[in-house]
Amino acid sequence: MARDNQLDTRWESTVPQLFAVQVRKRPQANAVTFGGTHVTYRELDERSDRIARRLRALGVTADAVVAVRVDRGHDLIAALLGVLKAGGAYLGLEADIPVARRTEMIAAAGAMALVTGDAPADASGAGTEVSVLRLPAGADEPTSASAPAPGIVPGDLAYVSFTSGSTGRPKAVAVPHRAIARLVAGTFADTGPGESFLHLSPVAFDASTFEIWAALLNGGRLVVHRPGPLAVDELAELLAEEEVTTAWLTAGLFHQMVDHRLEALGGLRQLLAGGDVLNPAHVNRFLERFPGIRLINGYGPTENTTFTTCHTVRERIREGSVPIGRSVEGTGIHLLDDDLHEVPSGDRGQLFVTGAGLSRGYLGDPVATALAFLPAPCSDVPGARMYRTGDAVRRATDGDLEFLGRSDRQVKIRGHRVDPSETELALSARPGVQDAVVVVRRDPVHGNSMAAYVIADPSLEQDPEFLVAALRRSLRETLPGPMIPALFIPVGAFPLTANGKVDTDALPTPANTARQADNEYVAPRSATEQLICDLWAEVLRTESVGVLDDFFELGGNSLMAMDLMSRTELVLGVELPIRALLHNPTVAEFADAADELVASAAVSR
Repeated sequence: MARDNQLDTRWESTVPQLFAVQVRKRPQANAVTFGGTHVTYRELDERSDRIARRLRALGVTADAVVAVRVDRGHDLIAALLGVLKAGGAYLGLEADIPVARRTEMIAAAGAMALVTGDAPADASGAGTEVSVLRLPAGADEPTSASAPAPGIVPGDLAYVSFTSGSTGRPKAVAVPHRAIARLVAGTFADTGPGESFLHLSPVAFDASTFEIWAALLNGGRLVVHRPGPLAVDELAELLAEEEVTTAWLTAGLFHQMVDHRLEALGGLRQLLAGGDVLNPAHVNRFLERFPGIRLINGYGPTENTTFTTCHTVRERIREGSVPIGRSVEGTGIHLLDDDLHEVPSGDRGQLFVTGAGLSRGYLGDPVATALAFLPAPCSDVPGARMYRTGDAVRRATDGDLEFLGRSDRQVKIRGHRVDPSETELALSARPGVQDAVVVVRRDPVHGNSMAAYVIADPSLEQDPEFLVAALRRSLRETLPGPMIPALFIPVGAFPLTANGKVDTDALPTPANTARQADNEYVAPRSATEQLICDLWAEVLRTESVGVLDDFFELGGNSLMAMDLMSRTELVLGVELPIRALLHNPTVAEFADAADELVASAAVSR
């Protein structure tokens, strides 16, 4: 069992203290590059000092939350550092989030001030009780004045990051300075004056914590990508122009870069990827092309400050998933069962985390904090806690962890408990599949079902309908029925959120996707076939049903079949047994069976 390093003195520093060390060592070195212009460590120090003085004048002290709504660039970095120098904790806000959502976040975090741009709309959603500081702040102040000394300690709050809650309300994760110190001092990646780090993640996303502070607290250079929509061509150009050496990409963005701009990654010295499950095929393509670039699969919940485990991928993934590796420095990991007992190596368990990276909990939500952060029973540190990640993992014989999916992603399908992540892995391993995402379709009437969105391997020039049929047959050979998606939807690419993760809400709805049957569309040829097509379309919630379509290949399940039987009986006036559909699953077959039953009923009257 890993030892809890929560009180290791190596992590007992604050962000301003660590930054001050770099200013003394290399005042004229470039700290931040944005839009072709550079800011040195000394200039960034002076800019952030001015902001800190203004914030202290507004009453910002230790643990006070300050919202920051500034576009990516020099001003954003100065604002974040200024908040920390004033003793406060920053709450990063994206410029494009709805005002109502912004208001909710500011209120939930208890922010007392907002740092923003000079446009009137920039302060919208702040509320009348929140002080507003517009940038540039104190441009006319003398640069010789030093920042105030707030007297903060490593356990004080450094930033607040919102994460999704099971209740639908976001939770405000409270991260202390100690956790950032643990993150940037780790040995899982190379940091230092020779590295140029890419800053691509939104400031509200905890990956930005690594991007920004791993660079600036170790003497590196931060290369800032412009704000706004992300394009792989533009990213490729920035990587080359600024000679970026270290980048963190979400799994979705990593896959897109490998697919479309692989050569653009060749100038990196190390590439960290994560946030979602990495596709082994994409990892193998990257390793084959760039065996000398260090590829790191990083895993970690927001509650443990960006990275909990890391795995440097050194060889091809021949089977299974890409390991998430072992715990980073300052972190303890524990695989426990439902009774909080250690599970044997090789068994599935839920991952619990201890150490210096832990957040303090959820602001304003003591109940959620108590449920997620438990006393650590095996620690020799008084008051040590462990965080319940909700992630299912397995420890391999070599000690590496294998990610098995979210514990809370499991759903019941036809009475069986199913984890969609396992189906995703099975699909991704199939020949002809470049990538796959499986989503749960929740229907209070017909029960849960799964839909698989599949990107075909473009080098094989496959017909989408042929691929769907082949995948369905292949999965039937290896997976139990409930784990086979009801729908297979070929797509050209996955939509991404601002954080670079797959945006499942933006995936095409099944009603507007390719057909699921092997056959081309054949229109109804009789009144009964037309009636059956219309009923199937209603039950299956799709727009187009042909007479050769199979009910179950269109996504039907047993609950939907019962619903269909009831509707059909009501319209035709005859009793239809469920086996009539099971034995005649296409519209044409079912219509013939229905006609025979109607005729038989008429004769018997």
